Amino acid sequence: MSFSRPPNGVYWIKTPVELRAFINLLKKFRGYATTLITLYINSERPIPDVVNLLRSEWSTAANIKDKTTRTHVQDTLERIINNLKGEAKAPENGMAVFAGFHMINQGNYEWVYYVVVPPQPIYTFKYICDTAFHTEILEEQLHAGVVYGIVVIERGEAVIALLKGGQWEVVKTVEFFVPSKHSAGGQSANRYKRQTEHLAETFYKVVAEEVNKIFLQIPTLKGIIVAGPGPTKEDFLEEGGLDYRLKEKVLAVVSACCANEYGVVEAIKNAQEQLKESEYVHAKEVMDKVMYYAVKKSDYIVYGRDRVLKALEMGMAEAVVVAEELGEDVVLEVIMKAEERGVKVEVIPRGVEESKTLMQAFGGYVALLSTPVWVLEQQLQAQAAEAR
Repeated sequence: MSFSRPPNGVYWIKTPVELRAFINLLKKFRGYATTLITLYINSERPIPDVVNLLRSEWSTAANIKDKTTRTHVQDTLERIINNLKGEAKAPENGMAVFAGFHMINQGNYEWVYYVVVPPQPIYTFKYICDTAFHTEILEEQLHAGVVYGIVVIERGEAVIALLKGGQWEVVKTVEFFVPSKHSAGGQSANRYKRQTEHLAETFYKVVAEEVNKIFLQIPTLKGIIVAGPGPTKEDFLEEGGLDYRLKEKVLAVVSACCANEYGVVEAIKNAQEQLKESEYVHAKEVMDKVMYYAVKKSDYIVYGRDRVLKALEMGMAEAVVVAEELGEDVVLEVIMKAEERGVKVEVIPRGVEESKTLMQAFGGYVALLSTPVWVLEQQLQAQAAEAR
């Protein structure tokens, strides 16, 4: 397959955060009438068949009465055909083409051409002419990602959260009066203990009902983390009446300080090994590595836009880390520059707490180097001297 570098570049998208940036970029474009072309090609569809269809569409477009619309549609189809000619099939995950003339203002147009290979397969073939690009199939892939359920429970309080992509959110809070344990003796103490245990069991059942209701509706639920202080979390699993299908998905039972947002963060941290497929946890691990370099291997790290792009340009960057907060244009520019050099780019999502550190301490850009930073400095000084 030779789609790795057509004239305007192919985006081989690997992560949801990259896909999200690309979708947001596409949504900025508008055409004059129905002149923007969206083309989804699944891997089973032979490219010669696609080219033949586009040629037929080119002939049909000759009947469009409005001259600008006709010219834009035919010109766009011609360029797509020329880029696809000679290819046999799309990549394994299929591909999507977004092409046309973006209308900056009346009479002023900008040529736009993107090809994307998404992280998950495209199962359908679609050809659409419209005033905007159609990103629905790509957006479905965003929503189809791995989801983890998190339950943090303590005596009388519980939070239910979802970890998806690069962020987590609390979707339900449960509060229920369960009195603290009574230390006095006698019959009244035994009665009090029975009442307290009954209230605790009722509380566990209320929480389990909410968990069942929320988690059973998520087809992509990968696993569940149950957390909390003391033995409450184990008691909940034994007595709460959690649906057997969800019990089978419990990946870990870990400690957490309390049933609130701080407890969710602690639960994720303490179950990091079980959540390693999560984009959120992966981003945290990447930032741990960045901080390690900053403290222990400072001769092998540069940060800030100019120095990072220079390190890429000179082939000294081993890996690049950028913040999603920089915006989709910046993120995609860095990804394309890095791909030209065969360098991996990690994009830290907005929802990861360490994204703030990346922005504030490093300007949103970091490059981990294969050679010491002084080599880069020497080359920059030599270039500056030559320029003079």
